[in-house]
Amino acid sequence: MSKEIAHALELHQYMNEKNVIMSFMGELNHQVTTSLLKNLKNDMNVSRIDKVIQKRLYAIIVECLDNISKHWAAPDIQKLLGRISPPIFMLSRKNNFYFIVTGNHVANADVDLLKKKIELVNALDKKGLQDYYLRTLAEETQIETDNAGLGIIDIALKSGNKLEYEFKPVTNDVSFYVIQAMIQI
Repeated sequence: MSKEIAHALELHQYMNEKNVIMSFMGELNHQVTTSLLKNLKNDMNVSRIDKVIQKRLYAIIVECLDNISKHWAAPDIQKLLGRISPPIFMLSRKNNFYFIVTGNHVANADVDLLKKKIELVNALDKKGLQDYYLRTLAEETQIETDNAGLGIIDIALKSGNKLEYEFKPVTNDVSFYVIQAMIQI
């Protein structure tokens, strides 16, 4: 058996064991994102997922995919790594939770700020998150940014759970950033 076939079998086994509903690795442009979201919507309509959970799940996935498409610095990463390394997206279900996991490369210069942002968001309760969201929205509107700081807050609010994350250093300049949101069914 070739290594490729063995790897495919291992990947299939892993995805089956982890109840992976959907996964994607590649460039997340508008067309790909639209296609993924359309497939997700179709799958949710066929399944017996509660409508409220469907809306929250869909909104979080939209935000996660939007964050990747906005912040994935492909040309910079390619220069630093010497190759293209696309982002990942995965949706799985285990017991009473859906897990949304995304990953992409970030500059190490941005890691501390991202960690601080996630830790702050994880330390807040629902009311604190709502207040922080409104303050961040007001501050970013005043300086006319693209509301880049709102994504993590929005994901935490909609999931109702703490965000899990990891930064794996790849080079002196780049790390692979993975974040996970969970939604209880």
